Amino acid sequence: MELYELYIDENLNDKSGVDDISTVDSPAIGDGYFAFNSQKNLKRLKLTFGNQKGDFQPVEGDKQILMGALMIPNLEIYRVNEEGKEYNVSFPPSEIAKIQRKFKMLGYNTNINEMHDPNNRIDNSVMFQDYIVDRAMGLMPPKGKEYLPDGTWIGFVYIGDKDVWQNFIKTGIYRGFSIGGRFYDRKVRGLSDEDVTSLVKILKD
Repeated sequence: MELYELYIDENLNDKSGVDDISTVDSPAIGDGYFAFNSQKNLKRLKLTFGNQKGDFQPVEGDKQILMGALMIPNLEIYRVNEEGKEYNVSFPPSEIAKIQRKFKMLGYNTNINEMHDPNNRIDNSVMFQDYIVDRAMGLMPPKGKEYLPDGTWIGFVYIGDKDVWQNFIKTGIYRGFSIGGRFYDRKVRGLSDEDVTSLVKILKD
């Protein structure tokens, strides 16, 4: 299957990058994308890096704090585009570090919403702490998530809306983080349908 590596432009005036963090009910990998019209090479993506068991967990007690992996490097994420074409995407560690920096420089820490709905922001909520796993620097994965590789972006999110906390998170309806953003892509593996067609034509000729 084709693999596309996703990347951003670090220029703060460029529209690429992560701009929101969502709590979602089904953090299974794979969600459709749509083109971002004002810059034709950018694609708007909603991506989850967890699994059906969820990719965040409440911090001990009832502190209304969630902790989990926001992005995992080199993890191949299954996608299907508007034409039904299947492919995978991934982020190298260097791009996740750039994405984290740009997210914070643009002050998006309070862009926390439900189900990727920008009109359904979670009031009084913020990602107040985050880091990139780097064992050589002593930045270890959280307890219970030792399997996460170096380059993983870990976030701690305070959920200030008690109704969301009580009715959606503590009940297990929302089970994971998902990030939303705009990205460029470059193919790093596989042949597209157009490539196959061209190759077949060349062989026939």
